[in-house]
Amino acid sequence: MNHTLHLQLSSSEGAVVRALGLIERRGYSLNSCTISVPDGTGRSMEVSVNSSRPADLLKRQLERLHDVYLVKLVPAGANEPQKSGIRSINSGLSDLT
Repeated sequence: MNHTLHLQLSSSEGAVVRALGLIERRGYSLNSCTISVPDGTGRSMEVSVNSSRPADLLKRQLERLHDVYLVKLVPAGANEPQKSGIRSINSGLSDLT
């Protein structure tokens, strides 16, 4: 199962490496990682992981790291692209008969 988490990290040396190391050691497979520096005082990181283990467990473990200020678990459907509002003309006809 895929899980996505947003993390706010300190800008200290090794903070990203410690967070990624914990993810790997706990048995979560890293799919993607995006890091940005929004305000210069810290780092914002978004990770997508794959595991049969619950995402809440990983969230609690990451929150224990000294360099991690905040961890948010993104709901499963929030990252999927939205479908356009266009539907087939014939899709509503079956309801009329």
